[in-house]
Amino acid sequence: MKRPKIILNIFSSVDGKTATARGRNVSEWTAAGIDGEAHEYTNQLYDELDCDGMVSGSETLLVFGNHWVELDRALYEPKKSKAYIVFDGRGRIDWYQTDGLLVVTREDVPDDYIEQLKEKEICYIQAGRGDYIDLQLALEKLYEKGFRRLGLSGGAGLNGAFLRKGLIDEVSISFAPLAIGGTSTPSIFDGPELTSINDILKLELITMKKIETGMVWLHYRST
Repeated sequence: MKRPKIILNIFSSVDGKTATARGRNVSEWTAAGIDGEAHEYTNQLYDELDCDGMVSGSETLLVFGNHWVELDRALYEPKKSKAYIVFDGRGRIDWYQTDGLLVVTREDVPDDYIEQLKEKEICYIQAGRGDYIDLQLALEKLYEKGFRRLGLSGGAGLNGAFLRKGLIDEVSISFAPLAIGGTSTPSIFDGPELTSINDILKLELITMKKIETGMVWLHYRST
């Protein structure tokens, strides 16, 4: 079956951290003005990379909700994206923002969650049963809805799930001029440990660009 191409498009510190600490908002360093505009640049890249949809996990949204950070100016809103696609396999979110939203969840998610989606007229697809969403099936259904290139923005658990399933086709990383450290600080990828060196995602560098703010952008394709 056909599926959209998946482009991991994310910003991080030079040591691969995507927040200042576990449970902290990903916009915290943007609000402090120390990220070299990596967050803003990453949002612009969705258009440059021709992404027709943006993908994130429920964990990312929950962090935003629990630790809201007010930015001085609104971030760039991608123009080519047709939907904001959220993978919420456990049905955890009480949705209030529904414009352009498409939810991906499990086939056996609780009925009251599906009722919420219907009542709020939120588009959704269901793929897989048990502990996790069936990522391959979900992508096939998204392809049927017309999506061809999706920008994946995390969090680390969702990124790691796509990585382990071999579903990442390109990697776009905007490195902010920061080093954060921490043993439990969220990073670009999380998830099960690698069991075979043959499962490493091998990459070929397409573009490397240094930005005046001190940020560096690297763009790879999988080989």
